[in-house]
Amino acid sequence: MRLRNTITSGITAVLTAASVALGLGAVAPAHAAPAGNVVVFGDSYAANPDKWKNYLNRVPGSSTNPAIATYPSTGGCLQGPDNWPRQLQARTGIPVADWSCSGNNSGHLAGRINGAIASGDLHPGTRAVVISIGFNDYWPGAVLELNTTYNQRVIQDTYVAKVREAAARIRSVAPNAKIIMPGMLTIAEPYGANMLCFVNVVPNLPAGVPFPLLQQVETYTADNQRRAAREIGAQFIDIRQASRYHNTCVKDADRWVSGYIDTTTANYTMSLHPSRAGSAFVAGEVARAL
Repeated sequence: MRLRNTITSGITAVLTAASVALGLGAVAPAHAAPAGNVVVFGDSYAANPDKWKNYLNRVPGSSTNPAIATYPSTGGCLQGPDNWPRQLQARTGIPVADWSCSGNNSGHLAGRINGAIASGDLHPGTRAVVISIGFNDYWPGAVLELNTTYNQRVIQDTYVAKVREAAARIRSVAPNAKIIMPGMLTIAEPYGANMLCFVNVVPNLPAGVPFPLLQQVETYTADNQRRAAREIGAQFIDIRQASRYHNTCVKDADRWVSGYIDTTTANYTMSLHPSRAGSAFVAGEVARAL
């Protein structure tokens, strides 16, 4: 089934606030991460850095800026200090190597995995590897890069093939590591008019518009992840289904994903991205799967 041409403009609008920092940066000198550690590969829903610092990080030479130099990062990609991989470590006490990167799609998995291997973070004693990626495969740049032409069957087959390659590489180094694939927090309201609440400025009165295209892409992403997990023998966690009552259009205290213009969602770092509470939920679900 071929997606409508409107997907380009629709997904571009949704992801305007998302980071597209794709640089892999220099890999740290090899070192041995602790045995029993967890390694995370993900996109901006995992990395979840401060959006202004993330924009600055894309400017050549910005790595020496104190705002960037002192901010958490791995392999050139900034990561929020309270993102879900760091909350996972705090919750479980298990060392977590966070290789998530804003803007990553399935085509970036190989490079990030090789970086983790070279750094010593992914090794024979690694306990688990988490792959949390997929939504950005619908980003226009990824469609061009991966040559999937907005054909859902091609997108899914390409995604599954990239994840299968990633799993083979992971297991060649860490054969006993459990692979976990958590889905994505729900963005659009999925049980009625498929609303996306762009503007959340009046307490408990989110303002949005019907956005069935986003709902469709969220569904496709979950389907792709579920199939990939099944084919590589990984555990899929249906984060989207579990978070359906915490989308952008619910009351402030229950909202786990911010709007685009948002003054009422607590503790978020990027527009249309997880709040601290949303990241805490994902951390808890992954912790139970370890």
